[in-house]
Amino acid sequence: MTGIEAVVFDAYGTLFDVNRIPGLPAEAVVTLREKQLQYSWLVSLMGTYRDFRDLTRAAAEHALARHRVRDASVEQVMEAQLRLPLYPEARAALDIIGRRRRLAVLSNGHPESLDALLEAAGVRDRFQQVMSAHEVRVFKPAPAVYRLAPNRLGLAPERLLFVSANGWDAAGAAAAGLRVAWVNRSGAPREGIGGEPELVVPDLAELARRLG
Repeated sequence: MTGIEAVVFDAYGTLFDVNRIPGLPAEAVVTLREKQLQYSWLVSLMGTYRDFRDLTRAAAEHALARHRVRDASVEQVMEAQLRLPLYPEARAALDIIGRRRRLAVLSNGHPESLDALLEAAGVRDRFQQVMSAHEVRVFKPAPAVYRLAPNRLGLAPERLLFVSANGWDAAGAAAAGLRVAWVNRSGAPREGIGGEPELVVPDLAELARRLG
């Protein structure tokens, strides 16, 4: 992993744990995440952009209805999205990686939501850039989203590393020409479509150790 001047992180599922939302049973949380992603791909393929907050609201409505949840409202789910917890090792890993490299975020999330999430976690100041798919009006894994990273950071693709815990995101970024580290927390098999990650690690602590 030589020659890397900047490390660009996905947010949801990579830095932030999306698997725990107060008031939602585990199966409803899974449905919420599935629908967020499905809706992002659907609008991208249809060419009818709606920002990620709208998609999350639609996903929350679907999840609450499908699982007949009565102990949480859509508004509570939306608020919880701005207060997701960092993974336990994330803060220390960012501190280590950021000692010698620029840090950035590249996410499907709406810019205002991302800023609120990072501020609530106390890590906004770690990142030189917070980039959003909202800027190009299409969602990952569209190549236009991944091109934001080298363009905004002013670096050749080989000088930056994109980090995601989502296998499809890692595959999409690699296919778009980025160097990729996949944080494979669950030990899942690699995707059969898309590019190959350059590095696979079980968590962000190991990523920090490997980057040195």
